[in-house]
Amino acid sequence: MSALDAINGRWGPGTLQPGRITKLAEWAMRRELLSPAYTMRWHELLKVHAQ
Repeated sequence: MSALDAINGRWGPGTLQPGRITKLAEWAMRRELLSPAYTMRWHELLKVHAQ
């Protein structure tokens, strides 16, 4: 904890935090822009070919 406190003291509060603390997402996907056929139009998917 002293290492965590030292890093947060130098770089600002909240830079590091224990892994078990959950953090609220600051962003969310805009569902209203999602295509209604995002799983149906296979011909619209990109094709990737490796050489």
